Amino acid sequence: MNRLFLILTCIALLTFACAPTTPLSPPQVDSVSPTESPADTPPPDTSHLTPETPAYISFIINVHDWTHPDESADILLQLVDLFEKYNVRGDFYFTAEVTRTLAENHPEVIERLKNSNMTISYHVRPPHPLYTGFDSRLDGLSDDALYQTLLDYETYALNLETGELDRSQPGGYTYVAQVFGRNPIVAPAPNSGKLKDAAQKVYASLGAQMTLLYHEEGTTLEQPFEFVNGLLVRPSDFSVTRVTSVDDSDRFWWNFVTSPDAAEYNPTKMLQDQLAEWVRQTSSLSQSRAPFITALIHENNFYRSGPEGWKSFYYDMNGVKKGDPLSPPYNLSASDPSTLRTEADQAAIFAAYEELVAYAAAHLTVVTSEDIVAMAK
Repeated sequence: MNRLFLILTCIALLTFACAPTTPLSPPQVDSVSPTESPADTPPPDTSHLTPETPAYISFIINVHDWTHPDESADILLQLVDLFEKYNVRGDFYFTAEVTRTLAENHPEVIERLKNSNMTISYHVRPPHPLYTGFDSRLDGLSDDALYQTLLDYETYALNLETGELDRSQPGGYTYVAQVFGRNPIVAPAPNSGKLKDAAQKVYASLGAQMTLLYHEEGTTLEQPFEFVNGLLVRPSDFSVTRVTSVDDSDRFWWNFVTSPDAAEYNPTKMLQDQLAEWVRQTSSLSQSRAPFITALIHENNFYRSGPEGWKSFYYDMNGVKKGDPLSPPYNLSASDPSTLRTEADQAAIFAAYEELVAYAAAHLTVVTSEDIVAMAK
């Protein structure tokens, strides 16, 4: 039965996994030039799931650490190797800033991803004006002016010291598309209200196909595919990211893989427990479907602990208004608030992540945003 389930789900995945994307034309500005397999873990009870409705899981890698490009480059290459080892795809979300840094310092990473079957997506970080606290320059703009301003921020470079545009070089969504030779599938708009609405329209016009309304859960059972401003909302019924069952605290699993209760933070166990709970909750309902699962991690989580290296540039980390956004000009020489993990911790995190990928490849259907868009169509 398990073999039949795997064969049929693989066939189902192949029918939509090859949907082509059309590369976006470059912006009209100057361009810039294995480890051993982990031990098998018993599968959860998925007897209620038919081959037509397997459980779907997406491996989301948020890439944003432009302050540690060597470490970022190293883990990205390891992750592409890992996904290819298990014949699955990862979904890599790049900011324009880390893309530029890698293109200039580690072009081998760009080429590795361009020549792989991985999915490329996009996201933003401060001081991009779509971030709350950095959006004052958008205040009071008319709808047309707001749209054009956001389009400019997705066409030209972001000055990291002032938050203003650098029209001498490309940036934003269009730059990431140019560097990777294809449109990023997902383009989240982290702000809210009028700004989010305008940003979604801009991203749709540039070739994005998916947006976010929530990160880890929020999809309705009745309607997993929701569209807004022409973009599919990324579905996620639950995630393999945070643990609350140990002591009611909201904790990321990767920070506790070497703790005394590490077994409780094992991501494969998290997946099994939550999938079993999904089965329990939906088995008695008249309407059921396969869950969409998000396994989200940031590339720096594998090798750094604490706040991101760039956070002290844009946020008050120690003052009276700790956590508040700073005002420009930003100090790009501020001390790094992150610390390098020990080699033992790095190895433990990667091993736990590999166990999760191996388990999902063997028992679930691994999809990226590109696959989900094809499914929704």
